[in-house]
Amino acid sequence: MSEHVEYRLGPDVPEDEELRDSQGRLVDGAYVDAAVEDAIAQVRGPGRPSLSTTGESPLLRVRLPRELDQAVSDAARRAGTSRSEWVRRVLDEATHRAS
Repeated sequence: MSEHVEYRLGPDVPEDEELRDSQGRLVDGAYVDAAVEDAIAQVRGPGRPSLSTTGESPLLRVRLPRELDQAVSDAARRAGTSRSEWVRRVLDEATHRAS
């Protein structure tokens, strides 16, 4: 991730002058922050919906022996669900049993 740089008004814009966009909205720090977030969201695209209640869903990567990988695929197919959903359900059940 790139370093956050704070910009200040340059000498071409007097400090007492208000800048406004084409719709008459005041261009201030909050406006610029929102515009940057909007631009980043458009570049990244919609992506997958988060599985978490807030923010991004953490990603867990594990290495499996081929046999276990195939067993997961077979179990998910028998359950009529995706591998990811099957693994999430199994992990959820296992963590509830362990607590």
